[in-house]
Amino acid sequence: MLDQSQVDMWLTELLTKLSDAFGKRLVWVGHHGSWGRGEPRPESDIDCMVVIDHIEDEDLPFFKDIIHSMPESEKLSSGIIMSVAELRQIPRFELNQFFHGRKVLHGSIDSIVKPPEAEDYIQDIRLKGSDNLHAARHYLLFPHDLPKVVHKLKYHFKNCFYALQSWLLMTQGEFVNTKTEMVEVLDDPIDKEVVIVARDWYKLTDDLTFRARHYIELLERWGRGMIRKLESYKTRR
Repeated sequence: MLDQSQVDMWLTELLTKLSDAFGKRLVWVGHHGSWGRGEPRPESDIDCMVVIDHIEDEDLPFFKDIIHSMPESEKLSSGIIMSVAELRQIPRFELNQFFHGRKVLHGSIDSIVKPPEAEDYIQDIRLKGSDNLHAARHYLLFPHDLPKVVHKLKYHFKNCFYALQSWLLMTQGEFVNTKTEMVEVLDDPIDKEVVIVARDWYKLTDDLTFRARHYIELLERWGRGMIRKLESYKTRR
């Protein structure tokens, strides 16, 4: 597994190549993901968000060549490139990673987009809660091989963590960066458990298979409870 100094060197090399390639067209570069949050795993890649002034047809293969030229690119490279116009059109509830839990490597987006606000967080929580609820109920109510399909729910559990980040930002004005930190501040035992599952996913492979129904029911209860808490919050406003 890489250490932080190796990741920093990798990012420095990437930024140099981006700067050389795009020059003044390079608007912003941010580093996020598990390394950016400070909770990497052995299989973690290096996530970067790149914003340039605009994107023409030739820019995508150009960017692809830069990424493929990076050390261990097939294993480590991950992220996205977009234009200023595309960044402006991203739903604001999806902009958390541009403002929280990331390291800015170049530039600023403060004059381009504004951070999410309460209504944006509500939409984020509603979408993630509903998606998880529907996925879990689909598996529970219709014929499925649960020990097999439960392994498809990795990102559903990860989205519990992201939705709870939005919830804590909205209700307490606090951004909680890592899953371990979040477990410590949450009160709801179901919230705690889904975050632990997201954090320890790769350690739970056998238990996921053995207790598949437990994990799918946990996801359903979390989605149901999250929607209920959201409704209560909106009523109190």
